[in-house]
Amino acid sequence: MAATLTDIVIIALLIGSLGYGWYISRKVQVLMAALKQLEPLVQEFSSAVDKTEESVHQLKLNLQDPPQPSHADAPFAQEDDEPLFATRRAPAHKIPGVQVVRNKQDLVRRFFETSRADSKA
Repeated sequence: MAATLTDIVIIALLIGSLGYGWYISRKVQVLMAALKQLEPLVQEFSSAVDKTEESVHQLKLNLQDPPQPSHADAPFAQEDDEPLFATRRAPAHKIPGVQVVRNKQDLVRRFFETSRADSKA
């Protein structure tokens, strides 16, 4: 009697395991179908990330080696530097054509000075 009862319990547990395995298999199939539909979006996102990384790399290169002004840009080289809000105390290197502004008040003051100078001209 105990052997039969043990066999029945083992068979019930095996049937339960098979049912649970089938249930998980169906869930995985649904998940794979959803991922297959998302594949084009993932590919677009991946290419956008690659473009962004390349753009950041190019920006870093441009900051390290600023372009030299040509002869056509000579009149602009004599103008005052444009304001730029900076969060650092001192820039690592000076970027041509850019003036460092320490806080928002200086930036606003510089804006109104520039607008007054433009309206008088």
